[in-house]
Amino acid sequence: MSSHFFLYAKNIFFSEGVRSAVADLLASEEDVTFSKFEHFSQLVDILRLPLQKDERHWILCDIDSLPDDRINALHTIKEYYDKKNLQLVILLGENNISLFFALHSIFPQASWLLKNESLDNFLRFIQDVDSVVEEKIFFSRSLINYTQQKWLKRDFKNSISGDEWWLMEEIFKGKSLSKISSEQQIDVRRLSRCKRELMKKLNAKNNVELFNAFKHIVATPCA
Repeated sequence: MSSHFFLYAKNIFFSEGVRSAVADLLASEEDVTFSKFEHFSQLVDILRLPLQKDERHWILCDIDSLPDDRINALHTIKEYYDKKNLQLVILLGENNISLFFALHSIFPQASWLLKNESLDNFLRFIQDVDSVVEEKIFFSRSLINYTQQKWLKRDFKNSISGDEWWLMEEIFKGKSLSKISSEQQIDVRRLSRCKRELMKKLNAKNNVELFNAFKHIVATPCA
């Protein structure tokens, strides 16, 4: 069975480093290819590609590279990726690791890789996903340690929920809570409570601090 790795990442230094590492690791395998791109429309085109019975596509998607309307982008990915022999790997940076549980609720069948893993751990991850024929979920070593600690301690106070993320994305569009309430038919008091809980999690005393803290979590790296 042939394997095709596709990397979606806007940071050219990161994407080139991944390409080089994967190329060196899999150089002896003739049935493995690697491609990289930085535009979301290209990612959607790849997800739409028809798959042959004897091939697998591994889609490595960098969360920091998503377009501004991230929630819709994530659901667009979800719509297309759930195909036989197509595997999704979500790439997380340290800045957005608090979004892990919200993301996992959207992509429960995806695999997960932290971008700051050591080279040895990264190569081991790639070897693992390339060597397994059947569909399987993989977690990079540092992310396993992180989730284990959170579950064992029942410590989720700093994890961003899907509702909190969605609300901040709407606010980033310039919408007030009352406008969001009117558009979505959600009680404005519920939205206000959600916002207050998020401010508490991020230790933000006002809107400016809240926006700055959350922009760091979903920051887009420079190319």
